[in-house]
Amino acid sequence: MELRGDFSSYSEILDLLQIVSIGKKTGEVLLNSDGESITIQLKDGKVINFKTNVPHLEYLKERVKKGEIPISEAIKFLLHYVAMWDRGRFSFIEKEVTDEPLGKVDTITVMMDFTKEQDEIGDNLKELFKKNPYFELSEEVSEPVTLEKEDWKLLSLISKGNNLVRTVFMGADSFKSGLERIYNFIEKDLIKQVKKEETKEEKVQETEATGTSFVNPEVFERIRELLVETMGPMGEFLIEETLEDMDITRLPVNMIDTFVENLVERIPDTCLIEGESCRERLKDEITLILRGGANES
Repeated sequence: MELRGDFSSYSEILDLLQIVSIGKKTGEVLLNSDGESITIQLKDGKVINFKTNVPHLEYLKERVKKGEIPISEAIKFLLHYVAMWDRGRFSFIEKEVTDEPLGKVDTITVMMDFTKEQDEIGDNLKELFKKNPYFELSEEVSEPVTLEKEDWKLLSLISKGNNLVRTVFMGADSFKSGLERIYNFIEKDLIKQVKKEETKEEKVQETEATGTSFVNPEVFERIRELLVETMGPMGEFLIEETLEDMDITRLPVNMIDTFVENLVERIPDTCLIEGESCRERLKDEITLILRGGANES
């Protein structure tokens, strides 16, 4: 069983997960948008693990392993993140999942809990999350404030210069409670927004947690456009399929050549550009794009 397509609403992702769950399928649901990717792994229709090239989402796995949050909460975090995407692509490939399970959770139950939270979260909070501002601690508060353990953790992350998204995903007990607590901080003048653009150094620090230099995810959109322009619709999912076969979600700079070789091998021999093989024509161009999109070490 294999399903592919575009989505413009998270409800379409829920429909896909419902099909996989009810059918008790084993495989991977791959979601992509603007260079970001999330892979949800299922066995017999139940979620057992996930992979992503978004560092603060990948950190959710560490939180599950540490016992800070259950895997069900981590999956809801992922779904809330996807719900903020304006559009994207999905695929489901039925296959054996060999990664060690992070846990096991009923997919339908998680979907129902996520939907309930989505309905309860106000539009003001969703808009705040989309803006993803930075904050700093205020010098004075408008009224006495009692802080709980989760509050302290969120304030600590804010004080270290993290933006809203990283703060919520790295420190909140749930997506909903994290947004509500931060909004409460704003209302009580505990924190205030500051104008700050994420620097190149911050992006590198976040994406190089393992000390490895990676290609910026946004670069893949240029390659995807090139493949579709050259090959038509069949070029839409070549990038994800190649990364999946290499068992990676982010592309290390030292694996660019291997990635390109694997990618062009997927291009049919019948694909020609002015009589020349598409493989030969695209190989150098794709390599050049990737080399130009590598983070500095």
